[in-house]
Parts: sequence; structure tokens; C-alpha cells
Amino acid sequence: MQKVISVIIKTNLLLFALAMITIASCSSDSSVEEPETMEESSDPEEEEMIQEEEQENNEEEETVDEVFGLSANLEPWENFDLSDWAIDTPAVDEEDGFSQRFGELNWDPLATSDSRPFFFTHTDGGMRFVSTVGGARTSQNTSFPRSELREMLRSGNTSISTQGANGNNWALGYQPTGTNHGGRNGTLTATLMVNQVTTTGNGLHPGRTIIGQIHADNDEPARLYYRKLPNADFGCLYLEHEIRDGDDVTFNLIGDEDCSGNGPDDGIQLDELFSYEIVNDNEDIIVRVRRGDMDGPIIAETTVDMNSLNSGYNLADEWMYFKAGVYTQNNTGNDDDSDIVTFYRLNNTHDSN
Repeated sequence: MQKVISVIIKTNLLLFALAMITIASCSSDSSVEEPETMEESSDPEEEEMIQEEEQENNEEEETVDEVFGLSANLEPWENFDLSDWAIDTPAVDEEDGFSQRFGELNWDPLATSDSRPFFFTHTDGGMRFVSTVGGARTSQNTSFPRSELREMLRSGNTSISTQGANGNNWALGYQPTGTNHGGRNGTLTATLMVNQVTTTGNGLHPGRTIIGQIHADNDEPARLYYRKLPNADFGCLYLEHEIRDGDDVTFNLIGDEDCSGNGPDDGIQLDELFSYEIVNDNEDIIVRVRRGDMDGPIIAETTVDMNSLNSGYNLADEWMYFKAGVYTQNNTGNDDDSDIVTFYRLNNTHDSN
């Protein structure tokens, strides 16, 4: 009997010892940091990827300042060489009831005029154009408003008329030689973002604007359109070439003028940086679109052969000028609906005549 009791006592002591060991072990584990600390010490490769992504985001925020060399503290005519440009805005000129015009060598008065809300330096230094549906027109023959630069090769020499086959305007390369034009052939390049397009109106009007042109006396050999429908993610680009005294011929670049549905998958989104070139080389007008800056990949290109189209511009007395900015192609929307475009590069060149 004593032997049985001794065995029971030894067994209980053993069980008690095991229990104490278990408690001590649990107490020790409770002092170890929980998974929260484990999450803080992430994989080194993952940490490096996160740091690279943060660095890329910071670089994107600094792109405009560093790449384009623009200052938010300067006027557009101080950031860009606008000595051979003038601007027409949606603000009303009280003298004639049409658009206000500023430019060439007399830009400063714009800063205190009614045109200020339509042309200014954006917070990132870009040259911002705003055009409202209800804004002033440039003439009785114009159906749409604009905040748009007009090329002026005379560069402030007012002894030369703004219109005519003279030193203020240039000739297409296939026009007859021996004229008094200010240049021959031409290249207009721009890097920009479309920030907003109209969303009200009827038919083809909503979301449609012109961002670059070759303008002739009464017609337009080249009009570059951007269009994006309300609620769509992507916009379209297309070119229209007007036959002299005739109809338009459309050249699709990305999508088409309908730009239906969500827009083309390779289309241009609002606030997306892209670039264009409008080039006249003899009888050809060549348009290229690049994604990103001017060294970006070409994503669309088309050529207008004015000889094969019998376009009719090969006359000694025809004259050309570039236009760039935002030319709203909507006069059926709400008056306060607007297009907004910001330019980061703009350059115009010509051969000697």
C-alpha cells in the first residue's frame, strides 16, 4: 500500500513539474514581438522596389520643372519665345465686339486685361489656354471661340500688314517661287496636355477642339483635332485638310471624329503628355504624333499629298500661318463649358523664301 502511494506522489510531482515548464515556456513566448514587428522587417528586395517606386513618383512630380525648364513665376511670354506670335482670346474687345488680341512685342497689357483668365502660366510652368463656348469670336465669319496663338513672322514690325503674301506670312513649298513671303515650307512642333474638353452640346460638338493648324487666306490646309466624349477614358486625334474653296478631307490618326464608346485603347487621355509635328515639305503636309515628349515614340502619322488631292493652294498669292492653342469646336454647349490645354514646348520654323 505504501508503495502505491509513493508511486502516486512521484507521478503527481512529475505532472506538476511539467506544468510549470509549460507555463514558463508560455510566459517566455509572450515577451517575443508579434507578427506586427515581423511585417516591419520586410524583405530587402521588396523594400528596394518600394523605394524605387517612391523615387519614380517624385521624379514624375518634378518632370515639368526639370525637363522643360519652365517657371510658374514667369508669364507665358517670358517662359516661351512668343516674339512672332499673337493671341486671340474669348474676352470681348469693347471697340469692335470681337476677340481681344495681344502679342508680338507687346504682351504685358494682357496681364491686367479681361483676357487673363484665358491665357496664363499654370502652376507647373506650362502655358495654359482656356476657351469657353460662350466666348467672343474673332470675326463675323467665325462660328467658334478660341484662345489661340496666331503666327506673326513680322515680329512687331507693324509696317507689314498682318494679311497677304508678304513678310508676315509664308508660302507652302509647292507654291510658285519669286514671291515676297516671309518664309517657305514650315514645321510646327508642340508638347502639350489636353486637360479638359467640353461635355455639353449636340452632335459632334461635345469634347471637340483644335490644337494646331496651318491656316491660309480663307481656308485651312491642316487642322489637328482632339476629341473625347463625356465619361470616356481615351481621346482621339484626327486631321482635316480643306480643299481650297472646297470640302474637308479627313485623315484619321488615333481613332476618328466620332471617337465613340470609351475611345480607342491607344488614345490620348486627359492630362497625358504628348507631342505633335505639323510639317509642310513641298506638296506634302506630314503630321506625326508622339507619346510623351518630342523624343517619344511615334504613335500615329499621316501625309497629305496636295498634288494628288488637287488641293488648289499652289498659287502665288496664297499665304499661310501656323496657329496653336485651343480652338473650341462647340457652339451648342453651355456658355461656361470650356476646353483647357497646356503647352510645354512650342516651336515654329521655316525655310528662307
